[in-house]
Amino acid sequence: MDRFLLDTAVFVHAIGRDHPFREPCRAVVAALSGGALAGEASVELVQELVHVLLGRPGSRRSALATARSFGDACRLHDFTTADLGLALELLAAVPQRLDARDAVHAATALNRGVPFVVTTDRAFDSVPGLTRVDPRDAVAMLT
Repeated sequence: MDRFLLDTAVFVHAIGRDHPFREPCRAVVAALSGGALAGEASVELVQELVHVLLGRPGSRRSALATARSFGDACRLHDFTTADLGLALELLAAVPQRLDARDAVHAATALNRGVPFVVTTDRAFDSVPGLTRVDPRDAVAMLT
């Protein structure tokens, strides 16, 4: 199995409203929780997820518990100054498609030799050195 990084969008869709990506993202999360997949993520994924969840109706305690459980399902990588430098380079190189949080996730993957990112976000298609894996294909491709 190849190494892959998870984008926050997978978790957001998995717990979100009805959407075409909801069930595929739930399948990815279930495979992570069940041990069939071993994903990686930046610690910034947890921060981004908390940010999103705190903006939704519900309790703060529930939002934090959800973010912790999703963070526990991944091998988390610290965000370093090298990641920041590469994220800024990526933002300069791919200015039309990539936002700052995506650049952080991409830099985390690239600096650790992780070739794939599981995400619904097509902005990752523009990042040299990364291959985006659609959540609809992730479980079959990565197990």
